[in-house]
Amino acid sequence: FESGDTGYVLGETHGLIAAVADQSSGIQWYNGSYVTTGATATDVGTGSANTDAIIAAQGATTTSYAAGLAKAYAAGGYTDWFLPSKDELNKMYLKKEILEAVSGFTAFSDYYWSSTEYGNVNAWKQNFYDGIQFPNFKNGAGYVRAVRAF
Repeated sequence: FESGDTGYVLGETHGLIAAVADQSSGIQWYNGSYVTTGATATDVGTGSANTDAIIAAQGATTTSYAAGLAKAYAAGGYTDWFLPSKDELNKMYLKKEILEAVSGFTAFSDYYWSSTEYGNVNAWKQNFYDGIQFPNFKNGAGYVRAVRAF
């Protein structure tokens, strides 16, 4: 892991950088409309495309829902942050103890949204206490921790 002024590296020559703090502790996944966004990819490397698909379907309001908030995040001069996919979020969970041990990194809390949709009314969330991933109603509140790829 390498530290920077905006986050911490989750990989080696290619990977993810997690923001040092949450962007929200209680935001909904959607903007108020139950629509299918097509953001169904789960693999590492798909969160950015998922985020773009969500924003294309949900609208450009940047701070009223999880993907828009993550995309609007700007730190360290970078504006390419996104909401992690289901597998990217799980990678963060698997490395959480290492990340939280780094000075300046805010500990993870509670349930985090992924950018991976699960049908018209649900999206994948992950519990950062026990690692369980599950579909949750898009209108539910969840935490957001943006990532960026390098």
